[in-house]
Amino acid sequence: MNFDVEKARIFECITGSRLYGTGTPESDYDYRGVCIPPMEILLHPFMNFDQKDSGFEEEDRAIYSLPKFFKICADSNPNIIELLFVPENNIILSTPIWEHIIENRNLFISKKAKFTFTGYAFSQLNAIKRHRQWFINPPDKKPHRNDFGLTDSPKISFQALVDAKAINSSYFKDEYVEEIQKERLYREAKNSWDHYQEWMKNRNPKRRELEEKYKFDCKHASHLFRLLTEGEELLKTGKINFPLSNAEELLAIKNGLYTYDEVIEKAEEFEKKFDMWYNESELQFGANIPELTKLYFKCIGI
Repeated sequence: MNFDVEKARIFECITGSRLYGTGTPESDYDYRGVCIPPMEILLHPFMNFDQKDSGFEEEDRAIYSLPKFFKICADSNPNIIELLFVPENNIILSTPIWEHIIENRNLFISKKAKFTFTGYAFSQLNAIKRHRQWFINPPDKKPHRNDFGLTDSPKISFQALVDAKAINSSYFKDEYVEEIQKERLYREAKNSWDHYQEWMKNRNPKRRELEEKYKFDCKHASHLFRLLTEGEELLKTGKINFPLSNAEELLAIKNGLYTYDEVIEKAEEFEKKFDMWYNESELQFGANIPELTKLYFKCIGI
């Protein structure tokens, strides 16, 4: 069943750098919103609608269904929970239903933010570390099977490789154990090469200049510290203020304020403090699911 997502919206706003305060005149516009699908979809056992994306490369826009929004917001997803704190000047559309959700936003907020915000943040850190190796020691050639003493036709199936990780290798004959080890090494090298080639192909030209200069991805570093400071504020105060108070610093980080070693050191300092902020936080341990369920049914008119 098709329905008009635009007419079903209850909220839409501008997010991304223009929300955080790190935008420039050249920055893209990012949009996020929430809609309520028709009751036929909400109640149908075989129909589902999660979100609608823009479908255009030059536009980052996503409209989430109310059920999906409630679920991932209650899970403290950093990209979604921030929608609860968008200031008026970034709001494109708001309705009484959305305003009622905002009046009850405390039901979503919980100490789970420690794990989700640091989780997203350190995925950025892992990307920084991974890409760093490509700057200082890039792969020089595509790996081939014969580089690892393998023939063109594998003697061991991929499933055997998977099974070998789960069971003791003593179940295999010695010749197969050696073959499995070679196959693993080849596949790891091939995956690394493929990821490197994809990264090289898709890098933004302007971003590439900074990366070549500082030998790591400064934009990832900016996202890393944005997520950590947002998580800190949420744990301490139960809200996030936009634009972010450290927006100028985040923009400077994006432009190379810190060295690679400084990024690693400061991130580790943050990680140590999160346990303290978690223990001191007065937030509930998890979202208030019973009350959120009541709120959800009220929003859809049941």
